[in-house]
Amino acid sequence: MKANRLVLLAVAGTSMLAFAGCAPSGNVAARVGSSTVPTSDVDFLTRMQCITLDKEAASGTAQGAQMVPTTQVRIGMANTLVQSELNRQLAERKHLSYDRSTLTGAMAQFAPVLKSVPAKDRDRFRTMVEDIYRGQLQVYTLAQSKLADQGVANPSQDQITKAVNDLQSQYRKSIDVEVNPQYGAGTSGQAGSTDPSLSRPVSSFAKQAGSAQPDARWVAKLPDGQRCG
Repeated sequence: MKANRLVLLAVAGTSMLAFAGCAPSGNVAARVGSSTVPTSDVDFLTRMQCITLDKEAASGTAQGAQMVPTTQVRIGMANTLVQSELNRQLAERKHLSYDRSTLTGAMAQFAPVLKSVPAKDRDRFRTMVEDIYRGQLQVYTLAQSKLADQGVANPSQDQITKAVNDLQSQYRKSIDVEVNPQYGAGTSGQAGSTDPSLSRPVSSFAKQAGSAQPDARWVAKLPDGQRCG
């Protein structure tokens, strides 16, 4: 498991959520069964991600990096935390183990990223990222076990990825998940799949704002507080 500059966004890309009609409110980004994902956690991870992207952009160390709207990062963090909670619940239900040395190695790779954020935020940031990694490893271990039971002793990465996705999808069907409409979950249940605005975008600016992959030139024109990197 490699910790890189977009590690959290990469995690977010694999999440799949079930959408219900009741809208969470207050400090609730999503409800996952009887647990909640706080909006404050989503905002915190968004801020941490943007800090690391901004610092890398300023130092010129990021290769092929592009600026991204803060809203896009925020949606990614919402997906990440919902999937992390689903993984945690699955691991608890199945009493899943994980390779501790792999987790230690992943966090060691993450250390440079951790140092780039304010000292007062590091403990919370580390704990949250470690929880995300741990849940991934637990489901990964279960996927390997399932494949071994099927006679696949040396599975490819594609086989493991499919097995992980299948396990997460099956578990998701047994859990009620409600995503706050502000994250644009839509009918797909994936945050960011629809424009959370009630109005239909007409201008080119509005259409770019609602795009999952807005034009880089448009992103560059956003105010500093609305873009990362």
